[in-house]
Amino acid sequence: MKIKTFRAKTFGEALALVKREMGEDAVILSTGEKKGLRPSVEVAAAVDYEAGEAASPKAAIPSWATPIRRPAEPAPPVLEQEEILQLKHTLTEFKAEVGSIRELLEDSRTGAETDRLPAGKRDVLRFLKVRGVREEHARGICNTANNVKEIPRAMAAGVAVREGDMGGKKAVVLVGPTGVGKTTTVAKLAAAAIKARKRVAIVSLDSYRIGAIEQVRIYAKIMGVPLEVVPDARQVKACLARHADKDVVFIDTTGRNPLGDAFLSELAPLYESGVPVETHLLVSATSDYDFLDRAWKSYARLPVDCVGVTKVDEAARYGALYNVSALCGKPIAYLTNGQTVPGDIVFPTREKVLRMILLEGPAGAAPAAAAQR
Repeated sequence: MKIKTFRAKTFGEALALVKREMGEDAVILSTGEKKGLRPSVEVAAAVDYEAGEAASPKAAIPSWATPIRRPAEPAPPVLEQEEILQLKHTLTEFKAEVGSIRELLEDSRTGAETDRLPAGKRDVLRFLKVRGVREEHARGICNTANNVKEIPRAMAAGVAVREGDMGGKKAVVLVGPTGVGKTTTVAKLAAAAIKARKRVAIVSLDSYRIGAIEQVRIYAKIMGVPLEVVPDARQVKACLARHADKDVVFIDTTGRNPLGDAFLSELAPLYESGVPVETHLLVSATSDYDFLDRAWKSYARLPVDCVGVTKVDEAARYGALYNVSALCGKPIAYLTNGQTVPGDIVFPTREKVLRMILLEGPAGAAPAAAAQR
């Protein structure tokens, strides 16, 4: 058996060398990639004949040799559980490598597309990416913004902000992933409604999280509003009937994994009760975009009216506000930027959101200066 390692700039060139020197019967043993100033690849290949013999293994058999009868093929081996797990692990690693290659190719394609853009649009794309705007959304803005100065006008069309009275319907239900801050936000919204001289009550469906009931109970006691804790949404209708004299009832729900269907079935009785319900989806400004995308595909099956963005104070850049607005296609109703109740909540205008995305935040002064040129 002959084994040899081939080096080239790309895997395609290396495989061509293997085929040219060792023929079609060559077997690839391993591949490797070296990075640095002069990146290259290595491919180790083998073929079942010695140097100087015919290129085909069959040609190496002497003509006088007596043919040997091939024995019956044995039954395929039965894999042990440990071997199956190892195969699955290998397959997972292989998929990850394929994904990495795909990302490299995508980055290369995206880079080439960027290089073809006019200089002004390249500045727009770079500026928005620095501010944390997702590239796919940034490229959409590039379609109408020819330079950095035109970004606010082009971006305004993709930022919807809710204006007017908060809690226009009898019941306001807050939904969202675990840990997004629903209970604290319920308290902040209730405090804002009280300040607007509205009669308020709070209903909590969050009986899963340790300490959740005590937390909302403390908030309700401080604000002097009634609190009802119910185990499931089927009892919410009766709660609302008991608080018929209230202007708005805020409903705190359990934080659950949005990638499953359990939370939908749990909330179904609330929407089937016949009571007008306004649904607020809470998302965190610090959440990974891919998680937000998967979560939105689940929550979109609910009649979401608006979005509240929490933990804005923890975000490194405010481009997440545009990403959320573009992803969900729902108006942003409010932003929370801390744990203080009744403070740390903002009901922004579109101009405020745009200014936060483009000029404010801890991303540095350079982008702000660029936007003003």
